Amino acid sequence: MPTEFVLTGATVLSGSDLVASDDTWIMVDKDGRISALGAGPLEDSSITQLDASGMIICPSFLNAHTHVIDGFLKEIGFGLPFWNVFMPPDGLRHQALSVTPPEVVTEQLGRTLDQMIACGTSLFVDFREGGLPGVEMLERVAADRPIQPFTLGRFATYPPQPLDALATNVGGLDLEALNEITSIVEKGAGFALVSANDLTDQGLAQVATHVRSLDGILALHVAESPPYRETSIERTGQSDVHRVVDHLKPDFAVHLTFATSEEMDRLAEAGIPAVCCPRNHAVIGLGIPRFDLMLEAGMMVAIATDNVILASPDPLAEIQFASRVIRALREDASFPTATDMLKMITINPARILGVDHERGSIEIGKRADFVLIDATTDNLAPVVDPVAALVNRATAADIRAVFNNGILAHGHPLEAVPSSG
Repeated sequence: MPTEFVLTGATVLSGSDLVASDDTWIMVDKDGRISALGAGPLEDSSITQLDASGMIICPSFLNAHTHVIDGFLKEIGFGLPFWNVFMPPDGLRHQALSVTPPEVVTEQLGRTLDQMIACGTSLFVDFREGGLPGVEMLERVAADRPIQPFTLGRFATYPPQPLDALATNVGGLDLEALNEITSIVEKGAGFALVSANDLTDQGLAQVATHVRSLDGILALHVAESPPYRETSIERTGQSDVHRVVDHLKPDFAVHLTFATSEEMDRLAEAGIPAVCCPRNHAVIGLGIPRFDLMLEAGMMVAIATDNVILASPDPLAEIQFASRVIRALREDASFPTATDMLKMITINPARILGVDHERGSIEIGKRADFVLIDATTDNLAPVVDPVAALVNRATAADIRAVFNNGILAHGHPLEAVPSSG
């Protein structure tokens, strides 16, 4: 259970704009919530004070798109085309998932979750294969760990509609499919499709209505590769982006690596946010999602780590790569700013997921979910700009401690400040 305490003497990145304040203290109550913030010495000596001097305290990270079950498949298919590795039902990962003993999968899943906690993550959104059993596996393994999954399950078998229905874009889902969605959403946090090409237009509309009736989160991969667009146009006369806007209206769209400027404008007008995963798309040779252009179009954007097969579940590593590659592509060192980048793993995903009332920023009343970065390490010291230091240089090795809901989730306990009395 959380206990009341105060972190003192730190540089705190607070509020929705992540404003850095030196020599700041954060008071945490017995419910694991931030009860007060202040600067300078704390007069009240009745509450345990923990020495956080030399630390940068930022909100814990929210990883808005993962496939964490794949930790036992690291580097499988490295160097092979995306379609051969990742696409159901015959991709290498799906073949491996179908034959690997559950105990092997769950053991590595636990190790992946522990790694995520050590990287400063308090919440993650996972697209989980395998229908209801797949959702139950992730929820079970995560239950006794200080990290929260937003598990978005998928259909157990693919394709979920007959091939002739998909080819002609005629027909909808049957009652059995809708009942499967119900069981998945009730056990997890929502539902995910692989892409719009999973279903007919009627099927997409059915999924949208059904998931929302259950108050679930709805998301999918969009414009991830050229075949997404080509298949969609061949079957329906529209790109997958336009079909998603017209028929599905998900809570967010993942990837958008091949979205056009006109499609980004449509998504922005529809209020559909983006979740981009630059490292995975770079390593599989699909290019870089132009999240900078999405920001300029007015879209809300989060950055996430995607598949554990080809990228570590480390949000700091993700935004550092993303920041560098976009500056290189633009030949412009000024955009996105360091604050823009850090928001994409904190406040932006919290807003996209509808949890910004309690997560994503350090503010009174919100959960005490913090990452304490040791600013005195050889890697970071001296720190001139705390936000830029995190976005451009910090690694998981610089993390001193991680708090989740006021409880130390990773790292070593901080020393208590000696009482003046």
